[in-house]
This record gives sequence, structure tokens and C-alpha cells, in this order.
Amino acid sequence: MSNNPCISEIEAKNILNKSRISEVEYAINPYVGCQHGCIYCYAQFMKRYSGHIQDDWGSFVDVKINAAEVLENQLRRRRNPDRPSVLFSSVTDPYQQIEEQYYMTGNCIRLLQDYDFPVSILTKSDLVLRDLDLLGMNKGNEVGMTIISLDEDVRKTFEPGAPPLKGRLAALREISDVGISTYAFVGPIIPYLSISTIHQLLRELGDIGVSHVFLDRLNMKAGNQTTIKTTIKNHYPDIASKILQALHTNDSYYSTLRDELEDVCRSTGINAKIIF
Repeated sequence: MSNNPCISEIEAKNILNKSRISEVEYAINPYVGCQHGCIYCYAQFMKRYSGHIQDDWGSFVDVKINAAEVLENQLRRRRNPDRPSVLFSSVTDPYQQIEEQYYMTGNCIRLLQDYDFPVSILTKSDLVLRDLDLLGMNKGNEVGMTIISLDEDVRKTFEPGAPPLKGRLAALREISDVGISTYAFVGPIIPYLSISTIHQLLRELGDIGVSHVFLDRLNMKAGNQTTIKTTIKNHYPDIASKILQALHTNDSYYSTLRDELEDVCRSTGINAKIIF
């Protein structure tokens, strides 16, 4: 399903939008929906606002076909001399498979470099390597990878349409090696499933030399709660009750894990921000 979504071309009125994410001023989302179809994705709420309320997450992608044109018009009108960093992306993956065909993200990044805006990329795809030349144009640019685990079985279960994990780490290393700042978003950390490889993952990120790491828990929102619970019960019946119990806000699982991860990050010299 995730690899063969229904593709539609739409037109956007604005593309450079104020972000609601803390410490992120602007975000660009060249697509609505995402082929990765991650079970836990909080962005599933976008179905309510895009005419896809009945569609499964991962089964559709709307391409904002006029993204570059709209962005250039917005940039020309800006009189503020500040050049805040722009996040790609807050509710989609800017380098999902369809980007190889449409080049929406690449065109927008090129424009932002022309106007001297630094960009921050957050993706799960090594397709970002295609744009290394663009990303090397501004010292303020950075590229981050989302990684939930080093266990491919966990990845296939929770991120059915996303690229393999080893490719993400290899891409981070290649990007870092050419002098572009890198970071990692380790999450969501799934109780009892992510933890078996998280120490190794943090060591590898330290070896790559990422500038910082964010670590986050698995949060169940209204839009993804049912699919998360169903996935856990179907794929991990023997420990499903333990996983679901750990997800309760009054459970001690994540507070204990936080102390453990702080120790690991200190020992590996990683600049980490634990956001749970």
C-alpha cells in the first residue's frame, strides 16, 4: 500500500508557513501525506484537512505542484532581514519516494539557498544525498535522520514504506563527511522493542559525529492510537500487555529509561535532548 499510493497534484496558496513546533519558526511541506505510512505518525491528523479522512495513512500523496512558484513569490515579498532556518518537513517526509519524480523539495531548497535561508532537513530517506551540492551552499544547513531502532523487523512493522535503517546511517555518515552538520531524531522509542539496539545506535551516532540527538517516546494521539495498539497486539502478542502498560503516562518505564539514556549519552559524548 505505502509503495503504491494514489498520487494527486494540487496547488498551494502558501508553502512557507509558520510552524507550531517549538524552536522551529518556519516549515515547508511539499507534500500532503507520506508513502512511508508509519504506523505511529502523528501527522495522520492531516487526513481531516485534506479530503482523505477515509483513506489509510500511506495510501495517498498530494503533490503541491506549484510549491517552487509560490515559495519564490513569498520570498520576494519578505522584508524582514532575518533569515530563520526553515524545516523540511513537519507533517510529511520531504524525501519520500515521490520526490525522486517531482523534485518539489529540491526546487524549494534551491530557492532558499538563492535567498540565503538556511534549511534543516528531517527525513528517513537516503534520497537526500541527491541534494548534497545544494545543502553544502550554506553553512547553516543541517540534515537529520529519524531512526526508531537498528532492528529491521521493528522498522518493517512500524515503518512499512520507509527505507532500511542501515541506509539512513550510511547517509548521515556521508553527509557529515562532506562537512554538512548532521543530527538524529531517535524515536519514537518503542518500549521493549527499541531498547535492544539503542545503545549500539547511540554509539554509532557518536562515531558519525552528529551535532546533536533528540530522543522521544512513543506518543499515542487520537489519530494513531488504534493502529498502534492493533499493530502491537498483532505482531508482539507475547509482550503486548507490557508494551501498552509502559505507554501509560503514570508508568515508570520512560522515566527509568531516561536516566539510563542520559548516562549513555554522557559516556559517548553525545549532545542529547531527551524530550520525554
